[in-house]
This record gives sequence, structure tokens and C-alpha cells, in this order.
Amino acid sequence: MRLKQLFALFAMAILMVATSCVEDTHTDTPTPPSTEDPTAKPIFDVEISDVTRSTVTFSVRPENLEGDYLCIIKEAEEVDEFLKDEYVITTIFQELSDEAYKMGKTFEEYMPQIIDRGIVESVTYSGLKIDTEYYILVFGVDATDNYKCNTELVKSGFKTLAVEQMECTFEVNTTVKDNNVVFNVKPSDKEILWYLCTMSKDQYDYYTSENGYGMTENYFYEYYFQQDINAYLQAGYSESEIVEALIHSGDLTLEAKGLNEKSTYYYLIAGLILDSEGIVITTPITKGEFVTEGAEKSSMTFDIEVWDIGQLSASVRITPSNNNEKYCALIQPWDGVTEAQDLMHQLVEQWGGWMDIMVDDKGVVEHSGSNAFKLPAADTYYYVIAFGYNGGITTDAYMKTFKTLPGGSVEEVEFTITTNSISPYGFKMNIKSSDPTIYYLPGACKKENYNEEEFKRLERENFDYIFEETYKFNPSITIAEILDQYYFNGDVSVEVSGLDPDTEIMGYIMVLDIHTADVVRCITYDQIAHTDTLGVAAPVVELVGYYSGDDENGTIFNDKNATKGRVITVVKYTNLDNVRTLFTTMVEGDCSNLTTYSDAEVWSITSGYWATCSVNQPYTFYLVDWNIEQTALTYATDNSGKVGTIGRLLTLPTADNKGDIEELRELYNSLKETRSCGVELESVVVKL
Repeated sequence: MRLKQLFALFAMAILMVATSCVEDTHTDTPTPPSTEDPTAKPIFDVEISDVTRSTVTFSVRPENLEGDYLCIIKEAEEVDEFLKDEYVITTIFQELSDEAYKMGKTFEEYMPQIIDRGIVESVTYSGLKIDTEYYILVFGVDATDNYKCNTELVKSGFKTLAVEQMECTFEVNTTVKDNNVVFNVKPSDKEILWYLCTMSKDQYDYYTSENGYGMTENYFYEYYFQQDINAYLQAGYSESEIVEALIHSGDLTLEAKGLNEKSTYYYLIAGLILDSEGIVITTPITKGEFVTEGAEKSSMTFDIEVWDIGQLSASVRITPSNNNEKYCALIQPWDGVTEAQDLMHQLVEQWGGWMDIMVDDKGVVEHSGSNAFKLPAADTYYYVIAFGYNGGITTDAYMKTFKTLPGGSVEEVEFTITTNSISPYGFKMNIKSSDPTIYYLPGACKKENYNEEEFKRLERENFDYIFEETYKFNPSITIAEILDQYYFNGDVSVEVSGLDPDTEIMGYIMVLDIHTADVVRCITYDQIAHTDTLGVAAPVVELVGYYSGDDENGTIFNDKNATKGRVITVVKYTNLDNVRTLFTTMVEGDCSNLTTYSDAEVWSITSGYWATCSVNQPYTFYLVDWNIEQTALTYATDNSGKVGTIGRLLTLPTADNKGDIEELRELYNSLKETRSCGVELESVVVKL
């Protein structure tokens, strides 16, 4: 039973060979012979011995037992589109080429793995589409001449079996109580296997409509079935347990609980075949409809306590009368007017389908002491609300309100700025605030670049964008919560980067109104830092080589799963005179051009992603993907501690430029011999 690949019709193999098939697009594609002799005796005898819904079993007997050949399966419809066999072969080679290149292999490297020689007996291919015509395509290749085709193309057709349609109807009676439903299922054939699923009408319409995924009903049923199976697999169920849970026979009563209240639902049911080839539908799908009522009510109550109320925090305890039922609990700013029942209904309406995520509490919930609720605004009314929810509201709403202690004034707050960790490209700005309840945004720039009105305008645009994007996922978000998540209050240290070397820098702080997010005050500091001059260290990045992770196969770095299908890019750092400490990283994309990306910009992009590298063993091993541009970067501090320029190297590993894995092994072993702690395989890649 192949539950992980449930439906044979999902296995849509475009190109099928004994093993994977690949070629390099940057080599000359092998070409087929230009002439065909339709009267010639086939040089390959293909005997098909068995065909099922999703498999074919066949043998190949070549006339030349010493010759190499390819055996490929393709859909007949695709093959018949070509006017000549030579076009079919050319297309096959191109497909092999493309696939190879994606895997970091050349055509010449891969062909030995997929070609056949001599008699092939009773080979079985699986994963074919149901009720579909195919060709077994066989032709010879010359391994001594770039694997060019050297024979005619032999085509042997077959058609996979159709699914036997069985005569079975399903009588399904639904009984709705609250937001639960009971299905009473009676198939006319008591021996047939069946699967029943239910989903909201909105979900069904989305997946089957042209504006959604445009699935047919059969395909949607299969998709839904597969999602059910995947959920059980992820939960750790065995295949036999999944079959027992999802696939039934005979008369049976099933129940679905906790559906969305007052909603239209569909159910789908069909008969199945379950055998060694997988699971397929064998009857027409029966669809029915039902409408849920209000959610099943619960007698659960809540006791809510609030204590230790500060300016930006409060301790809260919620105690339900039933520790086994889930409920929704929230703390939000309160308008001082709206009552508990109205707030509950507003929240449910706002969150809609997200309510299942919100309903994640069970038993006593307490936030106190160091774990007290952190609140975004002082001198603000809040409410704590709790109510039962199971597809709909199941209890009354229980609410406790309180007000945080008064905060300070935006006009009176004072800030002190100090700086340290000064480099040519930036520094750390340390800010002390006299009032932790006031939100602000710090910044730094050259004095001639400071434009207060423009900065305020840009900040307003930035806040509005953040608020609008957050609202899409959290419709109850408040201005104070946005300020709390994306802005600063109290004492903070922030990294300032992207500056030019040897430059005088001013600082500024924009103070924001907690209720409107407007910038109500700008405080400037004429000179807070002077960026450092560049040091003399100027390390250079050089490429050692690109090496296939498949070739490495865990024999060097002892983790074949990590390197499988990937590239090990090795770089070396030179020009290390007067270097005290060497730093390295790699970023995705091309930032090798100093004009496009200045050192200051690269410094800003890569902040926090640099690693130290031994000056005595200046090599880094990066684990990356094939055919993706990466830029290797380095900088160093000199003997005086000054940061120098950034060295750059654009890398692009392909099948054409990969190196011999033995070269990597030799390098690694030589480094390992001279370093007791060995050499680690780096895998940190920062995306631009």
C-alpha cells in the first residue's frame, strides 16, 4: 500500500528511464541519425509481459549484445506530436541535458548511470497514469562519440489499464446538532471500500472554481484524501492505522465535531480500490450538502484576575471552570464603552477563519512576575476577555478591565546618546531614555543630509505601510501595538551602518505620539561620531573550486544528507600581510561590483553574518546550490585594529566548472593535518 504516493494518476512522469536521465546544455547535444529505413529489421526486440493501472513490465533483447542503448518511457500523445523520430530523440537528449545541469552533472558523467547493455529481463516501471497510452522508446548510443544516437528508434506501444467502475451507490443521511454533524452511511455494496470527507462550501468552491485552483471534483476529492493521509503521517500514524482511520466498508455512522457554526458544508464519498498499486476511485462521487446550526453551548465559566498593574505591564490569571475545553483569551486596549458580549462578537467577526489559531488556551492561564503581560501603552484602558469557542461561540464572554499607570510627556522626555564599536562604515548607538513609556525612532546621517520635514514624511509613510500590512493578518491591531513591535522605547542599543569612512555623523531622535503615531518632536545631536578611517588590510577572495556534494557523499565531511544534491564551494583568502583578524561570509546574488554595491552598502547588508576565519588556514567551505550566483566576501582588521576594504568574488557553480572531488579531499586532509580542531563545513548563506 503506497499511501505516501496515494494515487497512481498523480505520478506524472514526463521522462522515465532505468535511473534518472541527464545531459549538459553547455555541451553539444547528441544528434540522431538523419536517415531512417522503415523496412529494416528492428535491432531491439521489446516484449511487454504485463500492464496494470500504473505499471508496465517488459524485456529488451538487442541484436548487438555489446552495444549501449537507452530505454525510455513517454506518453504516446507527446511522442506522436513529432513528424520524425529524430525529433523525438533530439527532444529526449535535451530533456536529459536540462535535468543533468540542474543536478550539477554533465551529460558524459550521467549517461553511464542510465544506459543499458545486453538483455534486460522483466523490468517493471511504476508511477504511470491510469488509462493512458505510452511508448517504450529504445535506441542505441555511442559512448565513444558523446553518446550520439547510432540506431533507429524502436517504439513499442501499450496502454495502462482503466479503473474498473463498480456499481455502488451511497445513501448518506446527515443529522445536524449545533455545529456537529452525524453521517449515517449505507452503501449498496457492503463489501466495497469507501472514504468520506467534509469541507465548507467556500473551500470546495475555491478549489474547484476557475478563480481558484480549477480542480475537477474527482481531483479535489483525491487531493483532500491525500491531505488527510499526510496529516496522519506527520502525526506518526502507521499506514495500517491510517487505513483503519480513513477507509471504511459497510454501513457506518461517522461524526464531525466543531465545524463552523451556521455554515454550509459539503460531503464527498466514493468507492475505492486499495491494493499494491495504491488507492483509486472506482465509483462516481456522491456529493451532499448540510448547514450547521449554532455552536454547541457549554456551561464553562471564567474567573479573571488582574494585579500588579504598572505603566506597561500587568499580571493576569484566567481560571476556567472546565480544564478540558479550549477557549479564546485576549488582552487588548479598551475604548471604555463596548461591553463584553459585543467585543466577543466583534473579535469573532474580525478574525473569521483565523479563530482556530486564536483558540489555543486550555486550563488555567497565568502571566505574572517576570512573565507578566507586556503592554504597549501607559495611561490606557485595557480589557481581558475569555470565552469558549469550538467552531463557534460556546459560552458567554467574561471580561475584566483596567487602566495602566500614567506615562510621561513627549515634551519632557530626555535622551542621552553615546557611541562605540566605531568602524569605517558605522557604529553602535546607545540611547538612554528618561521615560520608558515614550516611543521613538533614532537615526544618524551626515549633517548636510538631514531634512527634518522629509524624514517625518517618510516615517509617516513607513508606519502606514506597516499598519496596513499587519491589519490584513490581525484586524484588531492598534497603533500602540505597532509602535511596540517596530519602534523603540526605554534604553536601547542600535547598529548604524551603511556610512562612509572618515565622516562626521550627527544623530537625531523622532518622538512619536502613542495615539496617532505622528512624529511630534525631533531632537538633533550635532556630532555623535566620526567614522573610522580605512585600515591597510585588503584581503582578496580567490576561488579554489566547486565540488559536487553527491561526489563527496559524506566521505569528507561525514554528512551525506547535508551535501546531497548541493555544491561545496571552496574559496581561499590571500593578501593577508598586516592582517590581525580575518572575517568572511557569502551572500546570494551578485554584489561583486563596487559601483552597484559600495563597501558601506555591503557592510549594512551583511551585518551580523560575518564569521572569523583562521589567517593561518584562510579557507572557507560553503554549501550552496547549483547554478545560483553567490558572492564570497571578506574583510580584515590590520595590526592596529582598523577595518580595511571588503574583498569580493562572484561565484556560479555549474556542471561545466566543477572540480575533481579528490582535489577537495586532498585539500581538506592537508588542512586537517595542520589544525587540531579540523575544518568545519560552513553553511551560512545570506540572501540579498
